[in-house]
Amino acid sequence: MPDDLKARQLHLNGIIVGMAGVKKLNGRANESTKVETLTIDAIKAELDFIDVQLKRKGG
Repeated sequence: MPDDLKARQLHLNGIIVGMAGVKKLNGRANESTKVETLTIDAIKAELDFIDVQLKRKGG
């Protein structure tokens, strides 16, 4: 199970990095929409939950 969690963690981190990269490419997209903000907050909450699970399992 920890390998699945680590894979999910990498995937979610990649999504956040990808979203930041797209915003840099599009100069007019410097303002975050509410949906983007909520999505990033949800991803960060999931990453925090994964960290807790990994620590609990010793990973």
